[in-house]
Amino acid sequence: MREALIDRIYEAAGTPELWPDVLQCFGETAHSDGGVLMVLPPAGTPRWIASPALERRLRHHTDAATGRGSGRTAQWRALAHGSFVRDVDLLPGSYDGRACRVDEPFWQVGTTIPLPTGDVAIVTAERRAEAGPHEAGLLPRLDALRPHLVRACQLSAQFGSERARTTTTALSRIGLPAAVLSASGRVLTMNARLQERDEVLPSGQHGGLLFKSLANSKLLQDAIANVVAGRRTAQTMPVRSYADHRAHIAHILRFDRHPGDVFDASAVLLILVEVGVRAAPDDGLLHLLFDLTPAEARLLQALAGGLRLQTYAESVGVQTSTVRTQLTSIFNKTGTKRQAELLSIVASLSLFSGPSVPC
Repeated sequence: MREALIDRIYEAAGTPELWPDVLQCFGETAHSDGGVLMVLPPAGTPRWIASPALERRLRHHTDAATGRGSGRTAQWRALAHGSFVRDVDLLPGSYDGRACRVDEPFWQVGTTIPLPTGDVAIVTAERRAEAGPHEAGLLPRLDALRPHLVRACQLSAQFGSERARTTTTALSRIGLPAAVLSASGRVLTMNARLQERDEVLPSGQHGGLLFKSLANSKLLQDAIANVVAGRRTAQTMPVRSYADHRAHIAHILRFDRHPGDVFDASAVLLILVEVGVRAAPDDGLLHLLFDLTPAEARLLQALAGGLRLQTYAESVGVQTSTVRTQLTSIFNKTGTKRQAELLSIVASLSLFSGPSVPC
């Protein structure tokens, strides 16, 4: 049983959808109803995932699920950073044999795990209040599992970071300054081209902020909020430049990650571009930035070249209604609503429609 659970813990490190079942097995090992894995970022909302037996109930107590740790976070970090600790031991004298309050329906035994991203993971086994606190005799059994949980959690965090770095590096190779940011606006990674920009703060300083200008930072945070909340699939914003007076804009796009991956804080991809003359970017760049299909990319290139919708439809032998449907899809993917707004984005990419920069 123990060996099988250890194997599954390591499998979950690279396959996020396995964590709920792993947490269920972990909870059973702790004579509990299930388990919860919560990741606390330096700023912003905690991310969590639970075993199937607990998830529905925790979904109805979202504040409790993310906030139960808030009152005890300092205690967990101070006392549970090297082993498992019972919550009843965090609050001496708090247990008198009666059930927990209604708003605290579970007893917990847990541990904290520092992650290479700067986040902190908290792994807990949850037992119904009426069953009483966890027995102290369970702690050695759980402590034997802790090294494996630590390695798996740290590997999972590294996988997410590497994916973000790979994305920004690929964009650097085609000449695009780019960064991946969390939902709170913290820079997770940025490529060398963006680090060279005078309006950008040095990586890892000032709490992970990107821009020196407060005005730029405010516009960026508003754009991130719109994209993360789903109000826009993408958004553009002007960027004040210190080194020159050229016009720059930033594209903020949703950075898709596995829905069950609580370790990956990546929320948005930012690409900084200089506004240039109207041009038609190549298919590869349009697909990379906006996930356009080949047909959608050809339509956007035609519009950037000055063709009207009806003229383009006739040139490719399709109905105008078909082209309008494709245009609607392009609007949705780029976060624009009007053709003029769409073409302004195309114009800003003109400097990067030439040959790729050698590696």
